Amino acid sequence: MKKNLFLGLTIITGVLMFNTSCEEMIETPPPNEILVDDAIKSEDDLQQLLNGSYHEMANTFGGFYQTLAELMSDNVALPNNNDFREVYNHNVLFFNSTSGAFYSQLYRGIFRANFVETHINDATDLTQESRDRILGEVAFIRALGHFTAVRMYAQPYGYTSDNSHDGIAVTTSVGTTPQKRESVKVAYDAIVNDLENAINKLPEENNGYATSWAAKALMAQVAFQMGDYTTAGNMANDVIKSGQFTLADTVNVFDASATSEHIYSIISFGVNDQRSGSYTSNFAAAVPVIQMDKALYASFNNIDNDKRLQMLEVINKGAQNEFIKTTQFNAPYFNIPVLHLTLMHLIRAESYAKQGIDLNVAAQDVNDIRNRAYVTPDLLAAGATASQIIEAVRAERKIEFLFQGDRIHEVKRLGAIEGENLFIRGHEWNCKGMLLQFPITEKTDIFNINPTGGCD
Repeated sequence: MKKNLFLGLTIITGVLMFNTSCEEMIETPPPNEILVDDAIKSEDDLQQLLNGSYHEMANTFGGFYQTLAELMSDNVALPNNNDFREVYNHNVLFFNSTSGAFYSQLYRGIFRANFVETHINDATDLTQESRDRILGEVAFIRALGHFTAVRMYAQPYGYTSDNSHDGIAVTTSVGTTPQKRESVKVAYDAIVNDLENAINKLPEENNGYATSWAAKALMAQVAFQMGDYTTAGNMANDVIKSGQFTLADTVNVFDASATSEHIYSIISFGVNDQRSGSYTSNFAAAVPVIQMDKALYASFNNIDNDKRLQMLEVINKGAQNEFIKTTQFNAPYFNIPVLHLTLMHLIRAESYAKQGIDLNVAAQDVNDIRNRAYVTPDLLAAGATASQIIEAVRAERKIEFLFQGDRIHEVKRLGAIEGENLFIRGHEWNCKGMLLQFPITEKTDIFNINPTGGCD
């Protein structure tokens, strides 16, 4: 059975040529050239253009996004890289080239998807089925891009009671008119709308591209971030109950044997097409830029029993230059699961527990994860309460999603939605520096960049 893996990197030569420097991604569209006359005539032309958007998302989620999100969390140690240090210290300046490149890459992917949507009528051979599929893929890519941007560049959903606080530019068309910074509510409304369209238009199988299952899985994650536990639980349950995916035996979801649970993945075809390159360069070097926080490692008291923690390695133990790294990304190349079944089980478990429904199902979700993770698992007993399930889910989530870019968003969800007073390295979850900074080129009369000065 085919899963949603990233396929295809070709773009129609001469149709779209993109400048990869940190330019004005919103005020001025990224291409230097758009439209070569009669370049788009067929479904294949549109698909090749759409592959360019998938290409940008592959570069984004091949470890780039995850690295920045981990640096904002309490999982990693102070890095020896100036741009990374700003992210780690929650004080990203508007000249930070790494944050700027990340922002540009996200909006290039969105822009390319919008370009396809704008020119879909130029293809004369489209059936209704193909038209729906392509528009569904556009909606999925755009939702994924906007969701990533709003979580990284804006305060979380729930930060204000009506979510009127500053969000991001929401781009759904191709044009040169400067766009304003919309509220977080507007951004999430657009994301949910795109995902509803994607769910309705995408097929269940799609030859390696986004499917309706991928759209439902992303909707589960979006709704969970919003505190909409009814939608989150329902969407996660639909994916789990579909039977299309099975939990892998390995605790390393990046391992080649784990693809049975990949719902939407970025695929690496080999060392010459290593989509996992940012993970490899940042985490897998002999002395990696990204190392684990020693205090977090010391807080784990079950290392010998937890197979996931056995992927952590203490280097130069006891010496002044001691550090802790993960062996999870040591393969020459590997697929990146953006959405996977483990995530769905933990979302369903907590969502059900928050609603006080189907607690036996929720407890089994936790036990399925624990049975795989531990040599001798401590399982939830029959009749486990909602609070016991929630406590168990959050404990497993913290370990299960190490280095997947989840922790910072979990802290913000618990702060904004659940009202918990949480800190990361002494900085409160809602401090003004707990965001990436926009490039200075984005600042206009209608687009205010984030406050400067960090969390102090």
